[in-house]
Amino acid sequence: MLKKVVLAALVLAALPMQGYAADGTVRLDAHMSALGGGLEIGPALTENFSARVGFNKFSFSYNDTSGGQTFNGNLNWSSISALVDWRPWGGVTHLTAGAIFNNNKIDASATATNSSTYTANGIDYTCAGGCGVGFSVGFNKVAPYLGIGWSGQPKKQGFSFSTDIGVLFQGSPQASVTASGSWTGAGGQTVADLMGDAQNQLNSDLSNFKYYPVVSIGIGYTF
Repeated sequence: MLKKVVLAALVLAALPMQGYAADGTVRLDAHMSALGGGLEIGPALTENFSARVGFNKFSFSYNDTSGGQTFNGNLNWSSISALVDWRPWGGVTHLTAGAIFNNNKIDASATATNSSTYTANGIDYTCAGGCGVGFSVGFNKVAPYLGIGWSGQPKKQGFSFSTDIGVLFQGSPQASVTASGSWTGAGGQTVADLMGDAQNQLNSDLSNFKYYPVVSIGIGYTF
């Protein structure tokens, strides 16, 4: 059912822009959201429908050294949106459906110069020194989006605020794990076993994060 809703939204976005040709209205919007900062632009298609495409970008890095261990983390949010708004009652309230082309990613690593222990899937792995563990988490590249929002009326030119609240159906995040050094498990496991155990545990821990809530606040101008 969800795929049908998104497909219908994308088909509507591809319809001839008769409303835009008649009214000459198009909205440019700058916003901040849970997907990052971004811009959107789109025309009014009819009295009740409008389309918009945009991009979102946010990045954050964390680095720390403590107790002989070095931690590095990078969060890179990058996405492109293709959405259709439906105003069933006219006015400023709209229901939204579409797709997010999702390139969001998390990378992190930890290295230790001294003796260290890492537990994965209940198994303790030890290393005398110079060992590291890193992981990368990604998401489905195309994710459906459904939401509700409030923005300026399509035919009313000038500045107006916009707000959107929705859900990104990103699927279960997928993790990959790397490890370096002479890790040894209590039962004779090797570094290859560590990577497999750590990846299975991380994917299990992340399996419930299929839905990503998105709140957006912005200001736009309708030409």
